Amino acid sequence: MANELAPSGVRQALVFGASGITGYALLKQLLVYPTPTTFSRVIGLTRRSLRTDVAQLPDDHRIELYSDLDLTDREQTLFHLQHIPGIKETTHVFYAAYAGHGTDYQELKRVNCEILTNAVGTCEIVCPKMQFFTLQTGGKAYGVEFSDKVPYNPPLSESLPRIPEPYASNIFYYAQHDIMLRASAHKPWTFCEIRPDAIVGFVPQNNAMNIAQGLGLFLSLYRSTEGEGSTVVFPGSESAWNALHTDTSQDILARFHIYASMMPEATSGRAFNVVDGPATTWREVWPELCAYFGLMGVGPTASGEISSAQEWMEGHRSDWAKWTSANQLKTGALEGTSWKFMQDVIGIPFRRDYDASASRSIGFEVVRAHAQGYYLAFDEMRRARIIP
Repeated sequence: MANELAPSGVRQALVFGASGITGYALLKQLLVYPTPTTFSRVIGLTRRSLRTDVAQLPDDHRIELYSDLDLTDREQTLFHLQHIPGIKETTHVFYAAYAGHGTDYQELKRVNCEILTNAVGTCEIVCPKMQFFTLQTGGKAYGVEFSDKVPYNPPLSESLPRIPEPYASNIFYYAQHDIMLRASAHKPWTFCEIRPDAIVGFVPQNNAMNIAQGLGLFLSLYRSTEGEGSTVVFPGSESAWNALHTDTSQDILARFHIYASMMPEATSGRAFNVVDGPATTWREVWPELCAYFGLMGVGPTASGEISSAQEWMEGHRSDWAKWTSANQLKTGALEGTSWKFMQDVIGIPFRRDYDASASRSIGFEVVRAHAQGYYLAFDEMRRARIIP
């Protein structure tokens, strides 16, 4: 059973993974949502350095950033947090950290369970006033990676059972949820699990696995190379063109983290899908994204030959430096983007849409057209001089 929530103005937030796509959005939303005075202080923790001047965060004295946190080292994590002035006043913890990208399933599970265990254990020591802890996971909880091998019945609902073995052992989200159940049992704090679909958003530092960053750069360079009004063939199959999905804007996701943390009586121990709105398809969204850049987006070719944005970008690698310089853009964004990730997400040939009824049932009614989330991210990329 969680403590009675602290009154507005004495709540303090701690964000793990503050330089990532969710953590960055949390830093900003915690200043204004649900009101501009809900949180008196927002502490962001990152592994890589994130200076406030580079972060493009609001000029607000409540935000504090602490970098060089290695969550794989429990002693160092404890030492690091113990030396943050006033850390003991923390009431709400938001966890959006991730490690081990590119490793095999078991190593991914080991390292992500380790960093979560260290984060929770440290918070229990240094944050005696902790009331709520949000854990972010995602679509892997539904077996999306093994959709051809396990029962898979979209729209994907939180009430679905875990996928069967041997595949379940490869889903580190299950192990993380169990860690939270054990850690919070009979404690004065509680938690919930939050599951976004593909996250659409912006970060000021490079984020290789960011679908909006990849598409923004691809479509910007395409326009510069091919000209305004050019036709852009959807870089995927007919199946991918028509497959239902439900994107999640980073600011809506951050708001749900906060919303859920404010009502433990309704969210304790539960998992919640978070999406922008009703399911959509690339058939609907692709022309709208291309239009933002003055291009005409069309579906797959009649011949069935699949166009590849990844191949197009890599084929124009020799143009990157000149394009960046000519438009006075921030260097490193093109080189730091995973074109394979972008192509893989666009090319998913089966439906993966979420059922959002659980989050709606507790009063979270925020709805946005899916293309709008991309527009907001592209606008931020322009302000940051990542695209012209």
